[in-house]
Amino acid sequence: MSEIVKFTGNNAELFCRECADALHAKAQVIVPETHTVLLIKDGVVSEALQPGRHDIFDTENGLFRLKKDSDCASVDFVFVSKTAKLQMLWGTSSPIKTRDAMTGVPVSIGVNGELEFRVKTPKQFYLELVGADTEYSVDKLKRRIISRLMNVIEPAIARSMREKKISYTEFAENKAAISEIIKGQIAEMFAAEYGLELCSFSINGAIISDADIMAIERSRDAQRKGRVCSTCGAACDTTAKFCPECGNSLAEPYCSNCGTKLGMTDKFCPQCGKRKV
Repeated sequence: MSEIVKFTGNNAELFCRECADALHAKAQVIVPETHTVLLIKDGVVSEALQPGRHDIFDTENGLFRLKKDSDCASVDFVFVSKTAKLQMLWGTSSPIKTRDAMTGVPVSIGVNGELEFRVKTPKQFYLELVGADTEYSVDKLKRRIISRLMNVIEPAIARSMREKKISYTEFAENKAAISEIIKGQIAEMFAAEYGLELCSFSINGAIISDADIMAIERSRDAQRKGRVCSTCGAACDTTAKFCPECGNSLAEPYCSNCGTKLGMTDKFCPQCGKRKV
């Protein structure tokens, strides 16, 4: 009678690894409808087997070869759920340092949210995130993903705010729209790098200091009056020669390349494109 390997894990788990020792040549694996399975022998990973009953070994050829019925081998089985989803919280470990899109004021903002994903391509998921680590856990998976995730989220938030010309004092009412923009970028990264499908992504909240909010408001007032520091965004008196907040010169700048008069907040010359120095 053939040896039978069956799934004995929890259907709610993203994946489950099991090991079977001393399997004979006619051993089979039964894959449930809810899962696919990867076979791992001597460091070699098979393609994912779909639901049904499968021979584990091929007596003629293939990666998992046993020449005689009396031969035996150990095989690892990674059962990957088709339906289980993993929910995780994310947040900036340190504030994002950027500039307010409307005023140019330097700000620091902390952002947090949540997301949910499931496995889309089992072999890619295993090779990129699980591998030979027999003690791999959900916590390890989350830590691995979160560092890469923040490398996408942090610049995407700053870029979205800048392109849409949204002030950070207006972040709360625009977080849903920003979430949708970032979701597309993360979904692409998850699929390409990890074999994961992003099911949901949201920004729950943002933290910006009262001092930064006040600085933005002061800069807005100054811009309405036509006088603002190009370095820190602080409001300045119309007769001041230097910024009272950072000491930056308030003298009207000129392009060093073509001599064009530059605006206080210009970063590049509008005539020749040279960076402001």
